Amino acid sequence: MAGRASLPDTYFVKRIDNSRLRREVDGEKRRECYGLLGLGSLLFLFGLLYGFEHFACVRHGYQIEELKAQRSALEHWNRELRLRQAALADPQRIDLLARKGLGLTPPTPQQLIPVGSQPRIPVNPVFAQNAPKLESGSLLPRDLATR
Repeated sequence: MAGRASLPDTYFVKRIDNSRLRREVDGEKRRECYGLLGLGSLLFLFGLLYGFEHFACVRHGYQIEELKAQRSALEHWNRELRLRQAALADPQRIDLLARKGLGLTPPTPQQLIPVGSQPRIPVNPVFAQNAPKLESGSLLPRDLATR
């Protein structure tokens, strides 16, 4: 600033009263502004809806993968249980446990009772009768009188 003369800054205050003035409303600009606001709102809502659907799809994808892993684990567990059941139901294993663990022995021929080969019905069965047939002058049924 060397060589320049400095001038004092002087400010003047103007007292202006604008309280009685009203701004003129432009209807066309207002419609344009509301239209843009509505369009922006619609775009925002569509964006929210798209985002919600996208994240729901991603969440369902993770749930499907989790359920597939759970199903695979359950199938593996089921396979192990079936193998264990087959091993426990092995007749040779049961026979070995019965002989060594419990001290059981095979039955003797006198201990065997045949099932199904001989009739279990008595040789001379006596069946009940609904109405006994009485001989004339006798109070006993015919079958009992002959015995």
